[in-house]
Amino acid sequence: MTTETRTSPGGFRSGGPRDSRGGDRGGDRGDRGDRGDRGDRGDRGDRGDGEGDDKRGGRGFGRRKVCRFCAEKTAKVDFKDQATMKYFVTERGKIIPRRISGNCAKHQRAVAVAVKRSRGLALLPYTVVMG
Repeated sequence: MTTETRTSPGGFRSGGPRDSRGGDRGGDRGDRGDRGDRGDRGDRGDRGDGEGDDKRGGRGFGRRKVCRFCAEKTAKVDFKDQATMKYFVTERGKIIPRRISGNCAKHQRAVAVAVKRSRGLALLPYTVVMG
């Protein structure tokens, strides 16, 4: 009884117990029949071909968000300003991520520190009791 040992293009040996699951992962993987007639990368509908994109630029993101602290030079990140800090915290007390709030990385870090400081001084709640 012999065990066949193959070397994949990356130099890794396969064979043995993993061979029953298709252990040879090198190659072109042309044996996949689960994609049907969708082509090489799968069915993406009409996205990515440049046609049919209305005025919004593709996936419907709408307008690009800008950091309010960069846009308004007078606006400062201040942990004592509850009105500003509430804008960056959800109803449940979580800090809103920068992809939602539109802050730049520099000001998002400052907002996160300010929210944590205002929580420590009980200006903002850590959590909200639901129920």
